[in-house]
Amino acid sequence: MPCNYPPSEVISIITESGEYMVGVVCSEHKSIVSERIEQRQEHGAIPNGKIKFQEIKMVTTNCMKTY
Repeated sequence: MPCNYPPSEVISIITESGEYMVGVVCSEHKSIVSERIEQRQEHGAIPNGKIKFQEIKMVTTNCMKTY
């Protein structure tokens, strides 16, 4: 079922060889997604490493029109 909340954090995995973006998540589903990533790490579907959540910084601008 699709989530109606906007994404609020970028999820990445930090390993010895680098940092890999996994996706984005809303604040309501952060703990559920974290648990699923850990399960997938245990089964080898996602590399083992530290799960990092970084807040999305929203940037807005006025409408830009070309003439």
